[in-house]
Formats: sequence, C-alpha cells, structure tokens
Amino acid sequence: MKKKKEHQGQNSCETVSGVLVPGEWDDNGRLTGMILSAFDDEEYRIENSQKFLELADQHIEASGVIRRDRKSFRTINIKRFSLIDPSFGVSE
Repeated sequence: MKKKKEHQGQNSCETVSGVLVPGEWDDNGRLTGMILSAFDDEEYRIENSQKFLELADQHIEASGVIRRDRKSFRTINIKRFSLIDPSFGVSE
C-alpha cells in the first residue's frame, strides 16, 4: 500500500499500514516499545509506543509524522489509527 501524505504546517503527516510488533523491553523483560512493521517492507519505531503496548500483533492503518535519519532508520509519532481486519482482501 502506498503511503498517503497530508501537509500540516511544517510537519508532513503520512499514512502507513502494517502490523504492530514488540520492539523494546526493559531490564526486567517488560515490553516498553512497539514497532510498526509496515506492508511497504519498512519498519517504523513508534515514538508514542505506550498507547500501543496492548495491541501487539494487530493490523493497523496509522497516520502521523514520520522521521528518517541518515541511516534510513524510521520513526513515527502516531496521531490517528484504525484497526484493520487482517483477512481483508484474502480469498480462500
């Protein structure tokens, strides 16, 4: 799925779809951060992960500000999201 872009002032809001997967743990093994493994074969570290810890393995469409560093590392600060039915578009 292509990324959609919306311009909001200086920040560009983009929309990506993918699966929420665990990505960071503390020293006691507790989950502290999530990654959006997107359907465009990219991974985005979620800056505001605390809101998404209970949604591991869920398919979502997320809109937010995406930042890229020089090593192509991507982060997203999710502003809006919706759950996607993982069977959508799959034929039996």
